[in-house]
Amino acid sequence: MSNYPNETIKSIMERRSVRKFKPQQITEQELDCILNCGLNAPSARNTQNWHFTVIQNADLISRMNEKTKERIPPETAAFLKERHGGREDYSVFYNAPTLIIVSGEAGNEYTDFNCGYATQNMCLAAQSLGVASIVIGMVRLLFRTPEADEYIKEFNIPNGYRPLYAVCFGYADMQPETPERLEDKVNYIR
Repeated sequence: MSNYPNETIKSIMERRSVRKFKPQQITEQELDCILNCGLNAPSARNTQNWHFTVIQNADLISRMNEKTKERIPPETAAFLKERHGGREDYSVFYNAPTLIIVSGEAGNEYTDFNCGYATQNMCLAAQSLGVASIVIGMVRLLFRTPEADEYIKEFNIPNGYRPLYAVCFGYADMQPETPERLEDKVNYIR
């Protein structure tokens, strides 16, 4: 029994970034529900100017990982290596079995907000289904490689859209920490 007034609040309060996933793939029903929740997010002027590329091919995810790691600045690479117990073979996608690349319409001032709403919807839907998630901004480095146009074509990203980040989904193989919330983040003017 939780102290939350309903299941929505419970999902919001318990959702944390997971950095270790089991190899087991999420179900089609879970994936469909997660995607539908993303597609039903609010968007400014109802533009719905997002695009989701679902990747569940382990070889492609591995190739993306290696190409992304090649572009990571040295200080970030050292941090990630340390976070992974000093292992050189770490995955920037934490070995998640499902990635969703979130792309947004370039040049629209509301794109970042709209894609953020959709991503949060997907992460909260996943949480409510017992599926873990983490948002990875580093995937943008993949689209700064000489192969960027090939990836955009391979991922079938629409013309005029730019990849913003990846969201990793899978079943948690760890208990994520709940960090203290920072104080002084709210003020009232009444």
